[in-house]
Amino acid sequence: MFLRRGFWRCADVLLESELTRVTDSWIRETGGPPLSANDPEFELAREMARRYRGKLLSHVPSRGKAVARLFFKKRQLRLFPE
Repeated sequence: MFLRRGFWRCADVLLESELTRVTDSWIRETGGPPLSANDPEFELAREMARRYRGKLLSHVPSRGKAVARLFFKKRQLRLFPE
């Protein structure tokens, strides 16, 4: 599985859905990765690895500012729940 542009991708659809749900919940609870994070996806992946007792095997840095905007939008969505 991997995380790219704020979305989990996995061959196991149930696991992908679970990670997406937990990620959204984490962002609602904590605000997600710090706005100052150089690589917000790495921070997210590290948090999910911690929660699931997993291990990060590979890391390709994301485009920090572009990804930070994605997470910022997700933060804003929690201000205006449907």
